[in-house]
Amino acid sequence: MATKDDLPQPRDESPGIPSVAPDALCIDGHLFRINYDVPAEITEQMWELYDRDAKYEEIPEHLKAYETEKEDTDVEEARLLEEYRQEIDQGMKD
Repeated sequence: MATKDDLPQPRDESPGIPSVAPDALCIDGHLFRINYDVPAEITEQMWELYDRDAKYEEIPEHLKAYETEKEDTDVEEARLLEEYRQEIDQGMKD
């Protein structure tokens, strides 16, 4: 089972480039905020769940409060493109 220590470290891949802590962690297909705007003890609890490959049902309710929606940049890009096309079409009609 992979642990956070097994993950490739940016310093190993890109010497001279500083590493950046992740802002999200996927546990059993669910995305949770960590680090930055999340208290250190919550982030540590999330890593412990990740390290033991916990199932979503095992995650305590107080940690589920940090669950976030998955970002789908393709969907957002398609939405913005459609809005742009509508603006262009409207401009041509005027």
